[in-house]
Amino acid sequence: MNLYIESLEGGYYVVATGDEENRKPVMVKDGKPKTFNSIDEIRVHFDDTTFDKVWLRQATPYEEMVGQANNDTALEMEIKW
Repeated sequence: MNLYIESLEGGYYVVATGDEENRKPVMVKDGKPKTFNSIDEIRVHFDDTTFDKVWLRQATPYEEMVGQANNDTALEMEIKW
């Protein structure tokens, strides 16, 4: 099982578990995705869980900032957990 962390604007993170083809978002009781304020908060939440790989995905607004067309690709990298 992998952990997928996605960085959102405003300093929030949402996470999903599973594999590349079958990701399950971590939800709160009211059916909305659980948000985290930091990577450390995510570590504490999953303190007793072991993952094969942990991935961090972050949108890169560089093209938009320098006046180029918006590129919807995101930077995704495996991070040490």
